[in-house]
Amino acid sequence: MKNYHCPTHQLQNFMRYYFLILICVLLSWQSGFAQQRPAYTIGILSDIYSPDMEILRKQLREKIIAVVGQEAVIRFDERFILSGQPDLKKVEENYNSYLQNPEIDIILAFGPFNNYFLMQKKVFPKPVVLFGTINQDFIDLPEGQVTSGINNLTYLITPESIIEDLNTFAGIYPYKNIGIIINEFIVDRFPVKAVLDRVFSDKATTYTLIPIDDLKPFPVEKLGKIDAVYLTSGVYLNSGELKKLVAACNSRKIVSFSAIGKHSVDSGVLLTHSSSYRIEHFFRRIALTIEDIVTGKNARDIPIMIDATKKLTFNVETAQQIDFPIRFSQLLSMELVGDSRNFPADKRYSLPEIIVQVLKENYALQAEKKNIALARKDLQIAKSNYLPNLSASAQAAYIDPELAEVSNGANPEFATSGDIAIEQLLFSEESSANITIRKLLRQATEQDFTTAELDTVLDGSITYFNVLISKNNFSIADENLRLTRNNFEIAEQNYAAGQSGKADVLRWKSELAQATQNLVSAKLTLQQSFSALNEVLTNPIDFKIDVEEASLEEGVFQKYKYQNVYEIIDNPIQRKKLIRFLVQEAKNNAPELKALEYNIRAAERTSSLYLRSRYLPTIALAGQYNYTFSREGEGSHYPTGSTPPDGYYTAGLSISLPIFQRNQLNLNRRKSMIQEQQLEIRKESVELALERNVHDIILSLTNQISNIQISKISAEASKESLELVRISYSNGAVSITSLIDAQQAYIQAQQLQTNATYNYLINILQLERIIGYFFMLHNENENHQFEQRFMQYGMNQDFGINE
Repeated sequence: MKNYHCPTHQLQNFMRYYFLILICVLLSWQSGFAQQRPAYTIGILSDIYSPDMEILRKQLREKIIAVVGQEAVIRFDERFILSGQPDLKKVEENYNSYLQNPEIDIILAFGPFNNYFLMQKKVFPKPVVLFGTINQDFIDLPEGQVTSGINNLTYLITPESIIEDLNTFAGIYPYKNIGIIINEFIVDRFPVKAVLDRVFSDKATTYTLIPIDDLKPFPVEKLGKIDAVYLTSGVYLNSGELKKLVAACNSRKIVSFSAIGKHSVDSGVLLTHSSSYRIEHFFRRIALTIEDIVTGKNARDIPIMIDATKKLTFNVETAQQIDFPIRFSQLLSMELVGDSRNFPADKRYSLPEIIVQVLKENYALQAEKKNIALARKDLQIAKSNYLPNLSASAQAAYIDPELAEVSNGANPEFATSGDIAIEQLLFSEESSANITIRKLLRQATEQDFTTAELDTVLDGSITYFNVLISKNNFSIADENLRLTRNNFEIAEQNYAAGQSGKADVLRWKSELAQATQNLVSAKLTLQQSFSALNEVLTNPIDFKIDVEEASLEEGVFQKYKYQNVYEIIDNPIQRKKLIRFLVQEAKNNAPELKALEYNIRAAERTSSLYLRSRYLPTIALAGQYNYTFSREGEGSHYPTGSTPPDGYYTAGLSISLPIFQRNQLNLNRRKSMIQEQQLEIRKESVELALERNVHDIILSLTNQISNIQISKISAEASKESLELVRISYSNGAVSITSLIDAQQAYIQAQQLQTNATYNYLINILQLERIIGYFFMLHNENENHQFEQRFMQYGMNQDFGINE
């Protein structure tokens, strides 16, 4: 049998063979290409060594290798990373060692010592790249110069200017004496003082020069007589020294300003005016410079200027810590960093602390408490009717002598006398009824005070949550402003790259203005909420306070098991039992109902007073003793044989019974009965309102539980969506409208998520107010008994009891 070869099979074999040959050729070509790439070793010169510098050098090495790797093999060796310590002799020694070392092909140098030394030279045997140069105020750069013009030398100049920074800073904060922190080496080698004297010659402000040595701790004692401090570019403080300096400034409320980059503001400096040129972009620029050199371009022909705009970065956390008086209009031009929710405070309150202080210090509550004292006095006055009434009086009389003469001694011309009288009420229906009524009204007043206490606790709690909500809204407004500024910068970059039009930039500029206004409004609302809380707490309105965060999973709400209520309400079967139980508890505890009960009993006693007064008499005893002290003049002698005693007494018993008082008893009784009926109606209305309020609050809590769960999902989804849309917008794949919508959806979701828990807890406290039982006002045993009552009630409901 013959074998036949399929043409398709032959073609497949041929293609495999051809593909293998092609791969071998490509690998061989690539290997040859790799072997043909020139190799360059780069030596690095720095002024000082620190862990922070090492991290940056590593990033720089990675960027250079990534950019230049296609053109040449770039080598870095730990042997060729030398530090000047700083010392000019050491700098010269390091530089000369690189010149003499044949392994070194390109020299990277940075720092004021290296820059100063190398800028004095005119001849460079090897390519040198300088960066981190001296501030442009202190070097004489010819106008229009764009390259170094010196063989094998290039350097990078950023738009840093002390003069410009000081003018910008003065426009934000009117300092009186500013301390200028600058590298000691720069002060010694450059005309720093002359430049600053010229700048301040026509100003009302002064400056204090604070030279520092990078290798020595910062002299904190030099901060004594200044109200502002400026860290110039070229100052190298490690993170620990920088934070120490910032802490010293902030503790003295010294306004700090820097030109050393955004990282200084991240460490707590108030404000920086630095280039928007990011460090990764700066490293890329250095890498491109290296690429130009390795591809044959002379360093003298490489551009030296870095075209970058400067921007203000503002630390809101530091501003709040030092009470910096920022004008809201200035926020539009600033990038914000720092935790906007971290407020300095003389006292930070938890909710239980607020409740305790409110109950103790609140003015309205203190005034309400006086009603109890008044009611007690009314009761004492009512009881005093059964106390004896003792009085004494004295008289002196003078009458016409002629009349006295014919009075037979009854009315002498001159006479002095006195008397003592006593009255004792034995029984009075009106007085007895008044005592009972005043007792009942005092008890009603006490219940009114309990109502006021519960209302005040609720008001204080709601004010506390209003502060938390305002803080949250301020934080979200702050985040929105930061997002908007970032998107504005993306729009500017897209416009510069031709990916979008001018309209996008203008639209984001408008959004930036609106976001700034929203932040201003949120800040003012927050200040108003703090003032409201101070008023409730009876603190001075400008007293600096803050409040602790509230959460179901931790803190006071976790301690009092509010999560259990969450789980019960989320269960439809348990929810119905809970509603019935809470209605019963509300009717048992509500001070409003108890006050009405006492008022109803007082009205009943008033009605019985007018009925019983018809047949119950008023009985009283009375006695009096009279004494004549003197009798003189005409008529002072009685007729012979009829001389009365100088002193005598009288006593009596009185019984009175109203027979007919213009029908007032009957009318008053009917009036009191109407008042009693009115109070009964009010009681029924309050009971009905309690029942409705319990139902409404439980429904609201059910809704809030749903909000907590849904808003969490929405917030996570909207955040992820915003990131995706932003990336797409950066790449020009979606329109500005999509990004704005995504950002607004994210901000709204954030507000809903963070406020959902607060609103839930507010509803819980409102429910506690309705049932007249705040868990935080009772001890653990009392709260346990409350839980037991609910469990027992649930069991009774399951067995059909109390239905």
